[in-house]
Amino acid sequence: MAESPVSFHALSRFADRRYPRGLARSGFFTLSEAERLERHGTAYAALTNAERTPINEEEEAFLAVVKGQREAQSPHEKVWVKYLATLNRRRYALTASPQKGEWSDSEDSNLDMDL
Repeated sequence: MAESPVSFHALSRFADRRYPRGLARSGFFTLSEAERLERHGTAYAALTNAERTPINEEEEAFLAVVKGQREAQSPHEKVWVKYLATLNRRRYALTASPQKGEWSDSEDSNLDMDL
């Protein structure tokens, strides 16, 4: 009996420049999810971008999930859907200084009160 090809085989580790400290330190993924993305993410991305054709039923099911034709069920499908969701999140930044002109002169004068 012929051995079936290994699903989601990738020759290189997956890294995303949006996560300069790594997927495991991003705060979005568990350690096992980050490891799965690093190990198979290159294959996930190639399938998603049609740079690679599916080699078996598992990869065909993965593509159906990516295309929105069915719900994610396998760990591969779930982690990739989760990864794609993080790409669409909004980034927020908190600053300590006000915008120019945000404080009026009367507020500034209150700060100069003698104690």
